[in-house]
Amino acid sequence: MSTPVKWLGRIALAIVLLLVVAAGVVYALSERVMSRTYGDVVELDESFAVPADPASIAEGERLARIRGCYNGCHGEHAEGNLFFDDFAFGTMKAPDLTRAVHNLSDAELERVIRHGVRADGSPVYVMPSPTFYNLSDEDLGDILAFLRSLPRSEGPETSFRPGPMARVLLGFEQFEPAAETIDHEAPRLPTGENGDPMTRGRYLAMTACAECHGMDLEGDEGPPEVTPSLRIVASYSPEEFRTLLRTGEPRDGRDLRLMDDMSRKRFSHLTDAEIDALHIYLSLGLPQQAPVTSTPASAD
Repeated sequence: MSTPVKWLGRIALAIVLLLVVAAGVVYALSERVMSRTYGDVVELDESFAVPADPASIAEGERLARIRGCYNGCHGEHAEGNLFFDDFAFGTMKAPDLTRAVHNLSDAELERVIRHGVRADGSPVYVMPSPTFYNLSDEDLGDILAFLRSLPRSEGPETSFRPGPMARVLLGFEQFEPAAETIDHEAPRLPTGENGDPMTRGRYLAMTACAECHGMDLEGDEGPPEVTPSLRIVASYSPEEFRTLLRTGEPRDGRDLRLMDDMSRKRFSHLTDAEIDALHIYLSLGLPQQAPVTSTPASAD
């Protein structure tokens, strides 16, 4: 065998060995993240209680639709759903809520939804617990009351099998369990139900819109889709904004895909007063952006 061929073989072998070592390191780092538990970090709130009266159940259906628990991420009837199945990111199954709400106590349900911590102390992934953290006891209780009123089905248990890209992100802590991103001692936002629309709009934005547009409401680069800063709402009239949230149709007629789906399934269940409060807060109440202090260098 000629010398150049030998060297090419050695280089190829070295590359393969480096890839194997890198894969092993990434796997070990991601497993370290996934093995964390939070049962000692977030204690059960035994004072939280789920109601069972007809009025709570009826309101809970509306709220469950708005927050995507019903006819959303967990399936059309909360029966569970294959959330994604992708080679790079892996497989995620959103669990059957019609069973989960009966298998867990009120306190265990409160902890997994608001804090992202399961009954055994392990964390959840993908579920927007940072958004749900600010749900009031009344709203969260009503949602769970409705889910407990549904007939039980035989949908999937929760399951997350990370693919190679997800493991890289986990290993370098660019993709973290929900429990890592929440200030578990922070006071919850006031609901504003009996106050000014600005307070009400902030509560609704942070418990419904932040899931897709980020906790600062400044948009998200995805995946699954890029979402804009909600400062864009200031360019909509109240009537145009109401049409957007009821039908998913923006004023320029574009196909917004994700927003179209979210509006028809979720936000169409908002009341006119809630939509108006959202418009007021998103138009006038978002914190001022920091001024630009330097000019970016030319790309040429």
